[in-house]
Amino acid sequence: MNKMDKVIEKILNKTYSLKKVIKNNQRSEVLLIELENREYVLKFPKEKNTRKWQRFLSLFRGSESKREFYNCCRVLENGFNGPRPIVYWEKKKFGMVVDSFLLMEYIEGRSATVEDLKLVDKTLSEIHSKGFLHGDSQLSNFMIKNDKVYLIDVKLSNNIYGKFGAIYEYIYLEESCFQVIDIFEKKSIYYKMARGFNRYLHWYGDFRKVIKRKGK
Repeated sequence: MNKMDKVIEKILNKTYSLKKVIKNNQRSEVLLIELENREYVLKFPKEKNTRKWQRFLSLFRGSESKREFYNCCRVLENGFNGPRPIVYWEKKKFGMVVDSFLLMEYIEGRSATVEDLKLVDKTLSEIHSKGFLHGDSQLSNFMIKNDKVYLIDVKLSNNIYGKFGAIYEYIYLEESCFQVIDIFEKKSIYYKMARGFNRYLHWYGDFRKVIKRKGK
């Protein structure tokens, strides 16, 4: 049994020290644990592990934990700061993933605030300049440590949408700040298109909620 297999076995047997529950909701469970005298972040994507459609998709693309592991690698390979992935684990049934987890390096930092927007803007601009999209550019997904920005819960992907995609990420960032921010251009046609698309998504999300409530 190699070192990573032993780590996986200890996690499955819960022979680790729980230091803190970082998050636990219907979507995911994120724990700060101590294992072999080191602290790690242990993440269980509960929703992706249990939803039938996500299980079916895992036949072709693997688990959410696997995808996030390689996405963390991509972040580091492209020169950005982020947690180092340690190992991921999958349990399959009939070829479909029914359970999984991801173990990552723990970075002792803090979530970005509006006071850190200059640093966040610099990092997000760098992501866009290299032809990528962050994928979930809300303020809480930028961590600050020693005046450096670390990317967490990032879904780094190739930007096939150009300026439209980049502007949309700034609109999403602005919404997460709960106030107007002036770090991006708001007069271009790309902004108008992205703002219109964002409003449509909000309308569609509210519409679906109304339909679900009526169906109960």
